[in-house]
Amino acid sequence: MRRPGALAGLLAGLVLLAGCSATGADEPVRGADQQGYVGSDGALTRVAPDKRAAVPALSGPQLGKDGATVSTGDYAGKVLVINVWGSWCAPCRAEAADLQAASVETKADAQFVGINTRDAAPAAPEAFVRAQGITYPSIFDPSGQTLLRLGGQVPPSAIPSTLVLDRQGRVAIRVLGTISKATLVDMVAEVAAGR
Repeated sequence: MRRPGALAGLLAGLVLLAGCSATGADEPVRGADQQGYVGSDGALTRVAPDKRAAVPALSGPQLGKDGATVSTGDYAGKVLVINVWGSWCAPCRAEAADLQAASVETKADAQFVGINTRDAAPAAPEAFVRAQGITYPSIFDPSGQTLLRLGGQVPPSAIPSTLVLDRQGRVAIRVLGTISKATLVDMVAEVAAGR
């Protein structure tokens, strides 16, 4: 008869622990323009064309290319998909193959650029890129300075995150958390069509 009570106590403890892990430093701060847009749970926000904010050109050292830089400004006029990731991030590993496949499928309309953040040295993210077969460029951003230039579009703790920018360089869609190939391909098509 004590077993059901012990099981109930264990379950209550697990619920309490789960609740604790979703608060504190891991929870992003939401601004007025981010209603319903919370971190790392797959929340998706579409921004109407008349409400879109431009993102400045982002540039930095390109992973795996000693001395080379990558700049989002080089892709003006294309739909731009910016994915924020880290080699230490398990959800980033989970979505990597879908991002790569979507980048290949949408290459006529879109350019993908990664922003690698919080990796102190390039060795781990370069190994990640090789292991995942990622062919689009990534900016190496160990200090998070490039990420900060996004002007609050992506909370620093929401990794992975993906932005889809329209042809004018404005944020059309934001996703906090992992994303699938099918969803990403659909979003690129939507933005490429001017919606």
